[in-house]
Amino acid sequence: MIDKLKLISKCKESGKSITPQRFDIIEELSKLNTSISAYGLLERLNSNGHSFNISTIYRVLDFWIGVGIVHKVESNNTYLICNDSHTDHFHVLLHCSNCESVEESCKTSNKVSIPNVQEFTPKKGQVIELHGLCSRCS
Repeated sequence: MIDKLKLISKCKESGKSITPQRFDIIEELSKLNTSISAYGLLERLNSNGHSFNISTIYRVLDFWIGVGIVHKVESNNTYLICNDSHTDHFHVLLHCSNCESVEESCKTSNKVSIPNVQEFTPKKGQVIELHGLCSRCS
C-alpha cells in the first residue's frame, strides 16, 4: 500500500490537494505489483463498489503523473506506481516481452547517463523503457 503521508507531501510540494477520488484511485493502483490499463483500473475500482467513469480515471492518472507518483508505460498504454523518489536520474522500466510484467529498476536508473545536449532538454520525470525478458521468463 502507498504511504498516505508521502502522497499528501508530494501534493503539497506541487501545490495540489488530494481528493477522495484521487486517493481511491492511487490506493487501488498501489495494490498491484505491475502495470495496468486505465480500463483495467476502472474495472477493479467499480467491482469494489466505486462508480468512476473512464474520463475520471484518465484525469486522475494524469494528475498523479504530474505529481511524480505514477509512470505511464507508453509502449502498452498502462500505468504503475513509481517506486523511487524523483531525484536526478531517469526512471527505467523493465518490460518483459513474454509475460508483459513491468518493473521499475532503480539499480538500472542510477547507471543511465544522458549526455548534456545543448539543443535538447529532456522533460522532468523522463521514463526509459527497456524491453526484454524478466528473470522468471529467461
